[in-house]
Amino acid sequence: MKECTIYIDVPEKFLKGAGIPNSRFIPSYIYQIKIILKNNSSQKKQCSFSATMGNGIRYLENIKHEGPDINLLDTVSAVEPCKELANDNVIIFGNNLTLSPNSTNTIIFDGALCDKYTINSIENSGDKIPHRSKINFYAHLLDEDKIDDSYFISSTAMDSDMIVKCDDEKLNAGDITKYYIDICTGQYDLARKVYLRSILDAGLEYIGDSCNLEPRNIYEFNGKTIIKWDIGSLQPSEIKRIGYKVKVKNDAKGKLTNKLNSNCINNSTYTQCPVSCKYTIEVCWKKIRRRSIKIKISSPVLL
Repeated sequence: MKECTIYIDVPEKFLKGAGIPNSRFIPSYIYQIKIILKNNSSQKKQCSFSATMGNGIRYLENIKHEGPDINLLDTVSAVEPCKELANDNVIIFGNNLTLSPNSTNTIIFDGALCDKYTINSIENSGDKIPHRSKINFYAHLLDEDKIDDSYFISSTAMDSDMIVKCDDEKLNAGDITKYYIDICTGQYDLARKVYLRSILDAGLEYIGDSCNLEPRNIYEFNGKTIIKWDIGSLQPSEIKRIGYKVKVKNDAKGKLTNKLNSNCINNSTYTQCPVSCKYTIEVCWKKIRRRSIKIKISSPVLL
């Protein structure tokens, strides 16, 4: 095991929403980014680190620290894109910081994804960041002048996204639950011809008239129930919620999945923006307790 390690914790996806720098167009989708520093040894360590954010990530400050080394933030700085340094990426770094023995320290700050790449040190000035393209993050940790650890992680840029929630994770046969699907658009583009499709496993039954938006189609295919909604157009930074109920069939067992997919046309690029996700619930069988009933039979009365 390495004595000192560094990690970057980022969301799996960044929905575009960093506003426009130097304008009144404020960010609409803000995410937390974490840099995690670990000292796995039983001795203090003098370290330095640098973490490079993906091109297009905007630094939104609100930096804070969690962990035992309370003065660590005094050594940490953030460098935004600037022509003097000719950098197109946000860089978070710290020099000569002391990590206490067997410690974990976390640096947390806010970030968001712009609509376009940074070029010539000017944020949001390059080509448009494509939907579902990779945003790469790098980190390096120096322990007493030698590189002790490096780390790489990717996230995904999104022009539109979908979030699924459910009232329950575990249900019994015959129970009813409700799904909530949020269709979200990025901050920079109108979305046209938005649709949502839900594919329910054979053990799930859609409850008619339970949805806040009338489906366009409901049909069966290979034992599964398929429901499709036409949502129409969504404005930038708009969130459309669709909620509907399902019943777990009496003979259902095991795990049941609701697979969801959505698509739309980006009104600026005239390209599609597909997104998919799923939600799985587990069916728990009720144990029926059998009670024995004792019937007391009285002796017949002779008249």
